[in-house]
Amino acid sequence: MDRKVVLITGGAMGQGKSHALKFAENGFDVVLADMQDPEGEVFKQTVAEIEATGAKALAVRANVCSDDDMKALFEKAWETFGRLDVVVANAGVINFGYTWELTDAQVQKVIDIDLIGTWRTDKYAALYMRKQGFGRIINISSTSGMYGTPKLATYCMAKWGVRGLTKTLAQELKGTGIVVNTVCPTKVKTPMCETDSYVQFINDLTGKHFANWQEMYDGVPFLDVADISDMVYWLGTSLSAGKFSGRDLGLDLGTLQQ
Repeated sequence: MDRKVVLITGGAMGQGKSHALKFAENGFDVVLADMQDPEGEVFKQTVAEIEATGAKALAVRANVCSDDDMKALFEKAWETFGRLDVVVANAGVINFGYTWELTDAQVQKVIDIDLIGTWRTDKYAALYMRKQGFGRIINISSTSGMYGTPKLATYCMAKWGVRGLTKTLAQELKGTGIVVNTVCPTKVKTPMCETDSYVQFINDLTGKHFANWQEMYDGVPFLDVADISDMVYWLGTSLSAGKFSGRDLGLDLGTLQQ
């Protein structure tokens, strides 16, 4: 029997790497798309860890902002494996600033990667999954796509948009055997949060005075990346998760109750 296949954008590190390993450990072959060079140490290490599980790993340098890159990515994945069971639109970036301080470039960067990049991923996922008559598409949004957060306008705009995209595509794919859902995590322990600018954002938000991300992790509740991978894997594989589409699943540590 052919092994199932998952394609993950932003797959070289952080959440994407964690999701990839979760699927690989459970019998999936993996397509990893990332802006990083597959021959770079970070990407090579991820591939080695996936292959150590017995899975095949196809590593592709692809920019979600480039239609040519994404078209070539999906073509190569299809030529290599002949199927796409699960696609996880995970690639994303974040930046900070009060709405009136933001530049066009800051806004465009996050919208291009987090929202339009997700649409581009979903577009090709739908095209190929419709050929085979089944599939699961999982978009990574955020709890910041469910409520506003000071100094996070770009991220909130993009992640709200991802939810709208998910709900629309779910309607369009009714009856095709393809479901589309969104995972909305709160703060997560990944390299994206281990920066001085993120620590300053949390300090401004909470009134704390953390000196570094290690102190921040000790002082504020954060999800472990495995928490999200467990949810993504469940959405991608369980019979129960195949029975709904267009939903937002919040992993919020209680923040949605505030």
